[in-house]
Amino acid sequence: MFRPAGTAEIIRSHQKDDNFLSLLRSSFADICQRIAGPRVWIQWRKHLDVTADLAYFCLTTLSDLQTVGEEYVNIIQTDKSLRTLPSKWRRALMLALQVCAPYIVQATLDKLERHVQDSSPSSIRPTTREAVLSILPLIRKAVTILHRIHLMMFYINGIFYHLSKRVAGIHYIQYMSRERDHSSLRPFQILGYLSVFQLFSSFVINLVLLVTALRRQRQSSHVSSSLSDVETETDHVRVMPNEKCPLCLGRRRRSTLTPCGHLYCWSCIHEWCLSKQECPLCRDQFPSHRLIVLQNYDST
Repeated sequence: MFRPAGTAEIIRSHQKDDNFLSLLRSSFADICQRIAGPRVWIQWRKHLDVTADLAYFCLTTLSDLQTVGEEYVNIIQTDKSLRTLPSKWRRALMLALQVCAPYIVQATLDKLERHVQDSSPSSIRPTTREAVLSILPLIRKAVTILHRIHLMMFYINGIFYHLSKRVAGIHYIQYMSRERDHSSLRPFQILGYLSVFQLFSSFVINLVLLVTALRRQRQSSHVSSSLSDVETETDHVRVMPNEKCPLCLGRRRRSTLTPCGHLYCWSCIHEWCLSKQECPLCRDQFPSHRLIVLQNYDST
């Protein structure tokens, strides 16, 4: 018989899909590094991850097939009637919200932050700069809180694990040979109520921290604007060869030393080590915890 899918089955399905997506992203990254090299891969890493996710769900969900996780726990997507498959546009909407929307929002916020930080004082007033730079972290925090509230509702109700499925109205049903034991839902409901308490506590703490940070920001606004002017001026200075990062070819930021003696930007070599724990230049292998960030080494 067909019954609405349980909380445990939906979670196991999501975990199975996540494991398969990790393998697919790793394969895309390896192909890109072999064809175009590590420098191109670092530049296009996030784009490749989105491409891998889109390819996976287009070949499964949009093609009227179960994902690996859904097949693993024997669940099927339906509309709210729990009797028919969701329409193509509902599945396309779910895919756009689940894969594309987070990437677009994050890329837009990052681009706006870089634009404000790199702009000259004559193009953006210092007060506007400070306001934008203070609002962007709040937006990111709000998105995180929204996801936590949604996950909390899932643990209590056990229906929509992804926010995209809630918006698109996509449910799950499962074929079961016997009646489900509803007592298995209680641990998840308890976890949901604990999440409510934790979310409320973190809200109060963050509110206090926000008020304190705003007071400190007003006191140090003059110092911050002076530092931003200095950074803007030094960005236009010609980069010397010994100050370049071999991966991004820009001025090194937070110079990091590998055990073999080569220097990179911290962000560049850290992202590289997520895929391969070796030096990009000499191929000397080392664990990522042996990277050393050089304090007070950079000239800027």
